[in-house]
Amino acid sequence: MSNKAFLPDSYTAFKNRIGLTDGRGDYLSQSRDVVLTWPYKDCVLEGGMTKEDRGRNEVFWNTTLAPDDITRLFEPKVLTGWERWDGEAVAAGKAKPVGEVSEDDNLLIKGNNLLALHSLKARYAGKVKLIYIDPPYNTGNDGFRYNDRFNHSAWLTFMRNRIEVAKKLLSRDGVIFVNLDDGEAHYCKVLMDEVFGRDNFIANIVWQKAYGPRSNATNISSSHDHILAFSKSYENIEFGLVERSDAQKAKYTNTDNDPRGDWKPENASISLLSGQRGKQYAKTGVSENIFEIVAPNGTKHLPPKNRCWAFGPERYKELIADNRIVFGSDGNGRPAIKKFISEIMQGTMPQTVWEYGEVGHNQEAARELDALDLGGVFQTPKPERLIQRILHIATKPGDCVLDFYSGSGTTAAAAHKMGRKWIAVEQMDYILDLPGSRLKKVIDGEQGGISKAVEWRGGGSFVYAELAASNSAFADRIEAASDMAALQTIHADILATGYLSYDVDLSAFDTDDFAALPLKGAKRVLMDCLDANHLYVNLGSLGDADFDIAEDDKCATLSFYGLDQ
Repeated sequence: MSNKAFLPDSYTAFKNRIGLTDGRGDYLSQSRDVVLTWPYKDCVLEGGMTKEDRGRNEVFWNTTLAPDDITRLFEPKVLTGWERWDGEAVAAGKAKPVGEVSEDDNLLIKGNNLLALHSLKARYAGKVKLIYIDPPYNTGNDGFRYNDRFNHSAWLTFMRNRIEVAKKLLSRDGVIFVNLDDGEAHYCKVLMDEVFGRDNFIANIVWQKAYGPRSNATNISSSHDHILAFSKSYENIEFGLVERSDAQKAKYTNTDNDPRGDWKPENASISLLSGQRGKQYAKTGVSENIFEIVAPNGTKHLPPKNRCWAFGPERYKELIADNRIVFGSDGNGRPAIKKFISEIMQGTMPQTVWEYGEVGHNQEAARELDALDLGGVFQTPKPERLIQRILHIATKPGDCVLDFYSGSGTTAAAAHKMGRKWIAVEQMDYILDLPGSRLKKVIDGEQGGISKAVEWRGGGSFVYAELAASNSAFADRIEAASDMAALQTIHADILATGYLSYDVDLSAFDTDDFAALPLKGAKRVLMDCLDANHLYVNLGSLGDADFDIAEDDKCATLSFYGLDQ
């Protein structure tokens, strides 16, 4: 993208527009087959990605690859730095070695999430029940910095690449929840319609993430996020019920000490003009349902106009004998039927609006990190109660949960406390300081977040590993370089040991011209020299002496992929 006139030999059909087309590539006029189309849609955006407000400039790290340039990119990778953390290891402050890796292990993986997902696919395809992700929102403050003309299309490419492989990891009854704001949620909905199919759309959940207006809002203060929910196969999903709120439970009382427990009164009459039951009564005749009911104190009651009782005289006698009819607090009111909480569903169907009182808000999430002495590293965590709600309705204990934008580790922490298996992927260096440290505290029995609600007392374990770096190590050095002297040293090392891109002409590389470049331009040049297919060590190179993979890392990697050692 950086070294061409815009799109002269692109794999896409047009220059600088994003629009809706039908499946044949024609612009949409009237069609039910809606496809979101954008420049470089059929390419792969390989690259690092910071979370919101991290402030790390990764503009050099993202590379757009055409389909014929990704022959090695998606091959499974070698993993190194294996560590096992359980209660004993946490207490001792020292990780245990990892010999065998089983599907029951919780996994915390450091590395580019696109490549990590393709590595996970080798073992976990079709085995993940829930994916929850909180990806970059493309706000301009989240590390996704491009020329404005390309910003949106690059983000869509970035997301499509990852959502496509994520779908392969889901089980047939699996679901994915994607947390976004207004900026990209609606485009992402259309993108996911295409990847998952419109028939597999479940809901757009609106989460009230803030309990008050922002002081720096310039017009309308945004107080919500969108959570897009899609299924792998709609007919196979089965969501759990949401526990009733305290306010809902408070409607049920037991003023007469009924041994059947708490109840609330429900109308004993039904409209004859609307509603299925009203239509049913109208067809069969209502004369027996319009009769005079006498309250214990002698007050006589007929149903209101255009209504009838929900029962006939004989059924009324049965309800009275069973203490199912009440006449108000003074025994004089219109008859009502007792509705016992023990006889209805033990919960309510999930709805599409989640208020902060139910599932928490951003400030609550920040306080949860502060209580763990982890605040300040990550600016936009999610509250554990939000993830608890998603885990509760979409999974059961023992199910596998994946978050490949782990961030502060909220998904893994909540899943661990709720007895779910989890896989978390994060590429940033804070992975050990933030999600790693948080999960050790969870194992040690920390009592923040949802711990008390789920009666968490500690325990369990997780395994940590990272994608074995090859050219990505050079990319990190380039990004961190503070002057030209450092870049010239890196250039020399790349020539000696790095994998260069096939289209780099070393004979045309002028060291004097390179030294005269501004620092940012020189970084861009060196990044373009690297072969993106060799950012990490492929599994096929596990035994290559040039990479010097330790024996214990080799054994753990083979076990991870289920291969013979």
